[in-house]
Amino acid sequence: MIHYIQNKEVIQSRIGDEIVMLDVESGFYFGLNSVASVIWEMMKEQVDLETMVNILMKEFDVDKATCESDTKELLGQMIEKKIIRVIE
Repeated sequence: MIHYIQNKEVIQSRIGDEIVMLDVESGFYFGLNSVASVIWEMMKEQVDLETMVNILMKEFDVDKATCESDTKELLGQMIEKKIIRVIE
């Protein structure tokens, strides 16, 4: 099973219910809206997609297919920008 975890090298700061971060190595800046910030917080520890989707469906009014699709898209962006790590 694939798990995701934050890249601890990324500097982050909370502004209201959103998170902004900076990858010092690349100089890349990344902002997370309130939903993406919840996903980011879940990744303080290793977490799998199914667990994330189940938590998000309880917290937000969203169907499983939409939630899974949107979460996968965000994870792909985070992997590409190297702000999270994949553990298989």
